[in-house]
Amino acid sequence: MTPHILISSAAHLLTDHLISSEGTTCLQIMKNLTKRGLNFSAIGGYVSIKRAPKNIKIFNACSIKALPYNNLIKKYSAHLQFITRSYLKASKILRTQKIDIVHHMFPAVYGQTFSLLAIKERFSQPFVFGPASAHFTSRPLDEKIISRLTSMLHLKTISRCSHLIAITEQVKRLYSKFFDEDKISVIPLGVDIELFRPANKNRAKEEFEILFTGSLYPLKGVEYLIKSMKYVVSEEEKVKLRIVGEGPEKERLRLLADKFGLKNKVIFEGFVPHDKIVKYYQNCDIFCFLTLGEPFGIAILEAMACQKPVIASNKGGPAEIVKDAETGFLVNPKDVKLVAERIIQLIKDEKLRKKMGEKARRTAVEKYSLEKISEKYYRLYCSLI
Repeated sequence: MTPHILISSAAHLLTDHLISSEGTTCLQIMKNLTKRGLNFSAIGGYVSIKRAPKNIKIFNACSIKALPYNNLIKKYSAHLQFITRSYLKASKILRTQKIDIVHHMFPAVYGQTFSLLAIKERFSQPFVFGPASAHFTSRPLDEKIISRLTSMLHLKTISRCSHLIAITEQVKRLYSKFFDEDKISVIPLGVDIELFRPANKNRAKEEFEILFTGSLYPLKGVEYLIKSMKYVVSEEEKVKLRIVGEGPEKERLRLLADKFGLKNKVIFEGFVPHDKIVKYYQNCDIFCFLTLGEPFGIAILEAMACQKPVIASNKGGPAEIVKDAETGFLVNPKDVKLVAERIIQLIKDEKLRKKMGEKARRTAVEKYSLEKISEKYYRLYCSLI
């Protein structure tokens, strides 16, 4: 009989075209695993899918499209709506259908995320949690206030786990302090290496191009990238920074660029659908990702898959993805002079740029391709059924 997996929490935004690393990853993994004969029922928060996948039943549990960072009422309304409605839907599915494994996939954050289903229901199926991530920077005040409660509920959720997936080795070490290490697998996010690939032909450009893609909020560290550009353009005139993404920081960042006289050197592209963003990676020369402490950084993988050298933060997940001086450079994101030095070094050294880009592509293919990541999920599921 075909195994049936219940993804009790797929992602806040489950999508195949909008910007959501968790949502697109979850959907891509399920699609890959249906080719191996698995069936899925998946409960997302807000669902926006252009191409309906086969052998995957998808349920929408939330009416709020994205989590706003500057409106606490909407933020927690979205959280509560997703948590409660996904619990009720998952409970019903467990009562009415034959399910082989229950998997809480996204969100899964150390000390914060919990599953009402795991806490309240006593089901017999194996329960998988993750890929779990962790924040490596100070959290907003509202999250600190409720941290004692969420941490307690998180521990109760983990106590019900048959197996836990960690997104990086760093996160595995955190959970190994109180959870059986033999029941923890490290499975990172993956990248579609057929979509994200080098351009067939590099087009002629008048200016050297640096790229950032992602949501514009403080954790992303974009302000330090803009500040570094002040030093870059003083030495290299024909260079520009392209910023792809939207967010509450956009206007402040635009004003910052103007303040440093970079109005014509920093281009804000705004929102670009995920399935259209590949051309920006292909057209750039260097990708920069100066996060102040994110748990991973799938945009780094997308750039690497497109054969681009990456300048990334030495904090959090990027430090495990980028091999310093091999596939790019790791830097203190707030050291804007060092960031500028690394950018200038790559601008001047075409041979190094090419060498790093080629190794970045090989790393993406050999370690992070969706096929390889999906294979790890498949083996895990088979071991639990």
